[in-house]
Amino acid sequence: MYELLSLGALLFVCRKLREAGSSSFRLKIFMAVNVLWLIFGAVAGFDFNRAEYDIFPLHFTEVVRAVNMNWIIFTLYLFMAFFAVSLLTRFKPFTKKKAVIAVLLALMVTGYSMYEAYNIQPRYVKIPTKKLPEGTDRVRVVFLVDVHIGGVSTLEHLERVLKIADDAEPDILLLGGDIFDGDMAFRKTELERLKASAGKARYGAFAVNGNHEHYLLLDVDVETIVRECGYDLLIDERREVAGITLLGLEDIPYGWLRPFLKPEDKDRFVLVLKHRPGVPLDAEGRFDLQLSGHTHGGQFWPLGYFKNMALNSVQGLSQKAGGYVYVSNGAGFNSAMMRLFVPPEVTIIDIVREE
Repeated sequence: MYELLSLGALLFVCRKLREAGSSSFRLKIFMAVNVLWLIFGAVAGFDFNRAEYDIFPLHFTEVVRAVNMNWIIFTLYLFMAFFAVSLLTRFKPFTKKKAVIAVLLALMVTGYSMYEAYNIQPRYVKIPTKKLPEGTDRVRVVFLVDVHIGGVSTLEHLERVLKIADDAEPDILLLGGDIFDGDMAFRKTELERLKASAGKARYGAFAVNGNHEHYLLLDVDVETIVRECGYDLLIDERREVAGITLLGLEDIPYGWLRPFLKPEDKDRFVLVLKHRPGVPLDAEGRFDLQLSGHTHGGQFWPLGYFKNMALNSVQGLSQKAGGYVYVSNGAGFNSAMMRLFVPPEVTIIDIVREE
């Protein structure tokens, strides 16, 4: 789908460039090169999402699809810039001056999008409750999701993410899935850094799978990697930690809570860790807080609105089925190393005693 959008955008841009005086031969060569590149990227993307090695090695595939997606997003920015210039000039014939302005505008938006993708920020959330045990006034939870280690992600970006997490001094560190997005044989330093952060959480570090963990077929099982990094991987399991009940659910759209709850949980703070934001079908009155990701906030404004409508979710903090639901923008990026007006975040949640 993205490849078709990119081709449509490039056809529009080429039409405007031809109006501005570019030769037909050069534009045909440009389009031919783009068609071949997009086909190659589509094959690489298909191979990655099928998690097979019958076409390309995974590490090669993840890098190709990431670079390909960056180009696709840039072509869409080009389309919007050329269209905006045409609209502002009332669709009068394009000139070289207008083409230069449109290209510069697309480059500026692309540069800002790449800056925003790496400009990770802490986001603080406070959840009041009367269910904390006696003597506990606050439980601090640091929530990381959609880090997407792999592709063109960098160690420096992960360092910034984990420094925010470490500096928050969490009682509990939670990974909400889509932490990995490539061949971890090339990411030894990142794995060591994840392990170091897990050891700093006062009451422990926990994780659930995301959809990208299920995509990956590695020499070492992804679940083994998570556990070796010091995280207690919860696959439809519960833990009692820091006076609260933590439920880690497998990555499905909705799911169920009742099989994992005990009678005493009605008086305990129940925290649901689940990659996708769909609230479990029997959640009404059975949980206090759900932490999810998956949407990336759309990654590019205004796509978040459509993605949230499709998933029946709300970005950020909302209330649903008698509890709070927090859907994070995520700390990384999927394929394209760009974000637009949807900044990445490390979410710091303070569960505080309400008198």
